[in-house]
Amino acid sequence: MSLENRRKEFGTLCNNFVHKKPDPLIAVAPIKYLDYLRLHLAIMVYMSKCLPKRELELDESALLKVFSENKNFIKNCTPNGMLVPKRHLILEYNLVVQAFFTVMNSLRIGHMITSWHIPLNIRFKDSEVNQENLKRHHPTEHIHSDSWAGESADSVTVMIPLLGDTERNRVDYYSPPEDFEENWLGPLPSYQDGAHIAAKYRKVEMPFPIGYVNLTDFASLHASARYPNAGPRVSIDTTFTIPRNRNKEDKEKIHPWRENERISHQELGEIGETKLFFFPDSEDDQVDSKGGFKHPTNLIIKNLL
Repeated sequence: MSLENRRKEFGTLCNNFVHKKPDPLIAVAPIKYLDYLRLHLAIMVYMSKCLPKRELELDESALLKVFSENKNFIKNCTPNGMLVPKRHLILEYNLVVQAFFTVMNSLRIGHMITSWHIPLNIRFKDSEVNQENLKRHHPTEHIHSDSWAGESADSVTVMIPLLGDTERNRVDYYSPPEDFEENWLGPLPSYQDGAHIAAKYRKVEMPFPIGYVNLTDFASLHASARYPNAGPRVSIDTTFTIPRNRNKEDKEKIHPWRENERISHQELGEIGETKLFFFPDSEDDQVDSKGGFKHPTNLIIKNLL
């Protein structure tokens, strides 16, 4: 698949909603105010339930402060800042998914989405980088494509900054060169193994504001970034696939462990209505992420009817 084709396909996707494009493969779309408030509230309720005392905290500043103070005692927080859903968080997590779907469905792109990656990630990034995390296979602070962690190269990344300091604790984006090659995408042992590819990219100067959805084609790269005097930040990220115009002999690039982490747009819209995301593990159960190529949860989709 050529860079030109990716730009055309991404442009077709973006024609469905109001947006700005800081780069041909990056779109920033405003969220309806009430939809944002619903998602913001759902995230704060979810995060409160992650705290050791499970006490509800709906003041954003107070919540971020207590989260930072207790970060070493929040058992479902991974070194990469992922707040992994566990058994005691089932209700709260499904409410987040419902609110997230409402935001995404308002973009009117459901007819173009062939599958979503699940479960979606709720991520807490503290004001300082976890140095131990940088030694792992896939720290988000290294410039990367999510395809390097095994997700489908046919995908578009979705990021929604929600709480905290998204000016100095943010995600930076990178634009591919004109000589982009499709074989740059696909699973790699680590993000560092893609450093020679990332060196070819150009940083895109753009904000990471609250109240907007960021959509990026997988040919773009990104990385978590901290700037001086950064505060903590909370955001949601996941991916979805769209139809691709490629040669018949070219297969979808996806790690086998990621193939079962998919759901249709219609099914995602049924979560909390006729279906439920169920997580059987307690917060003391550690789920093997298989070197970063599998989501660190055991997700079961249950029918409610």
